[in-house]
Amino acid sequence: MGSPSKNMESDIIIEMIEIYINAILYKRKLYPEAVFRVRKAYNIPVYISVYESLNSYIAKTLQTARELNRMRKLHRLAVVILSKDTQPLERYVFELDHRGFALENDEHLINFEEELRKSLLSLDSRMKDLTPLPDQKEATFKISLQCTESASAHIASQPRLSSFAFVRDETHSETEVEKSKIELLPVVHTKNVGINIFVEEHKR
Repeated sequence: MGSPSKNMESDIIIEMIEIYINAILYKRKLYPEAVFRVRKAYNIPVYISVYESLNSYIAKTLQTARELNRMRKLHRLAVVILSKDTQPLERYVFELDHRGFALENDEHLINFEEELRKSLLSLDSRMKDLTPLPDQKEATFKISLQCTESASAHIASQPRLSSFAFVRDETHSETEVEKSKIELLPVVHTKNVGINIFVEEHKR
């Protein structure tokens, strides 16, 4: 188990990812606007889902992501938007680097949260060049987690997390179709983790 300060930092990272997931689903119109409510985060308004089944899926996935992140074994979390025939259209990637950084201590993560605030405010402009989804009503999404096999075995042994099914991600490979990449948040750092957020748009 990590130290209390590292666990707090991990919780802040997972909370940040949850806000981004909701922002992506809202801005790409995968769900009706009526299922989102305005909340405040990082001193700005953000849209958060109130749809129970959607929230349950996100919460269960992020519970597993939190455990992996505390173990320093979460390498990537991706929100993959799929067409009606389950072909990937867009992949929003949260890439975590746990190698450690010699940074000044920022107890309140002020600089980190300021970067996130600016990123969320500029999300519309950074996403404006994305190709419109063919039909949002038929598009679906999934959240995938990338970790080591030993870490997935550990998660599978935890009763409270055993409902999370690990599968090999067949939608991501070196030989897949051409895709473009747009940075949503250049690399920022907490005291212990470097984080990069970008979207890959698959050629259609």
